[in-house]
Amino acid sequence: MKKFIPALLLILCFSVPASAHSPMNRFWGEVPVDMDLSGDILIVKTLTVPKGVTLTIEPGTIVRFEPSANNGIVVSGRLVAVGTKDRPIQFIPKDGKGFWRGLEFTSGGQGNIENCVMEHAQKRIIGPAGKVVLKEVKFQ
Repeated sequence: MKKFIPALLLILCFSVPASAHSPMNRFWGEVPVDMDLSGDILIVKTLTVPKGVTLTIEPGTIVRFEPSANNGIVVSGRLVAVGTKDRPIQFIPKDGKGFWRGLEFTSGGQGNIENCVMEHAQKRIIGPAGKVVLKEVKFQ
């Protein structure tokens, strides 16, 4: 037992994070109920917002995506991503490398996207005209 404790202390003291950032919240699959997201989050696989559900992304939130041509947010319900000039919402690939799909709105999906930055999205915004409001969105 005495040999185990010093080894454990070494592991705890000298562990190195896996990446430059450590998002606390990881998401994928279907959003079950109305939900607010904030902080630094990671979309591991496609996140789906079903009909009748609203996903709200708070100002200043950094939404990172695992790089993949299929990884993004698919909205059949409602997406509200309203940042401010001082606290824009960022949609970016994890670690700033690679590409992600984009935001896809199905025929019933609606969105309000303001003061946001979208980096390295292959498709950017996909969906029916008139259902998605874009204001002050920068594509890079």
